Amino acid sequence: MNRTERTPEVRGARDLAALWRMLPAAVLRYPAAALPPGLGLNALSDTLRARAWRDHCASVELTSCADAGRSCSLANDGRCQADVLFPFKIGGGSPAWRMATLAVQWRPALAELRLIALGEIAGRSLGWAARCLREHFQMVDAEPLPVATLADLELQGSDRWRLTFVTPWLVSKNPREGITAPDAATVAHELRKAMRIRAHKLTALCAQEETWQRLGAHLAHHVADALLPRGLTVEQADVTATPLPMVSRGNRGVFESVTWNGHATLRVEEEILPWLSLIATCGGGENADKGFGGIELSPLH
Repeated sequence: MNRTERTPEVRGARDLAALWRMLPAAVLRYPAAALPPGLGLNALSDTLRARAWRDHCASVELTSCADAGRSCSLANDGRCQADVLFPFKIGGGSPAWRMATLAVQWRPALAELRLIALGEIAGRSLGWAARCLREHFQMVDAEPLPVATLADLELQGSDRWRLTFVTPWLVSKNPREGITAPDAATVAHELRKAMRIRAHKLTALCAQEETWQRLGAHLAHHVADALLPRGLTVEQADVTATPLPMVSRGNRGVFESVTWNGHATLRVEEEILPWLSLIATCGGGENADKGFGGIELSPLH
């Protein structure tokens, strides 16, 4: 009697997915009609970041850390709400496990913009963020979605998905060679890398203590190495690569980024869906926390 061979389970994969699913989350949706014409996600993200670092700075000084041009001395330990919402360090170099916990996401198929909060502090700040968008951009008619944890945002129900790049996905900076359209294998590699990075950051977000954060990040990388290459395949890629001139916030220097736009068809194993959900929620590529690298996933049956 022949026995069907089963792919061995990756140790730790279930534990990671269960950990992510328990993370508190909250979402507000805005109908497309509520958005001012020509408003980009980058502008929304920048406004929330700037206001957070002024409204929620924990410094005892009269001026905020951002206005004073200094890094927050209370960063990394959860005492500064501004730093939890939008990690910030003068000159860069923030720990690799830090991530923004408030994000804006455009969903074209649903004709709506979403304001997403991850973690307890961001969830408690969702009303503040909505007021900021109302005051700066006259955005009203926000509607809370029935979301309590990250589990409520997890993709389900299909092993094939159509991926659409909603905002430019930043692949690299200052390319040394000519810019060419990526093939399916290259897109798959980039998506796996994005899921690995986001898993690293999100696993750390689920913990408070730094040693726990480091150990959790190591587990996320171990599971990613074993799971993602066999569990995600790009069947078809219709993606264009385009140069995008950008300006550094630090020294105002001009540089060029390679961006991707277009579509791809993915085939994924069921155990990959929690990982794919991470970049569906948080975006991927360079500067995902600033509105770039937004994607939309639609099931293909």
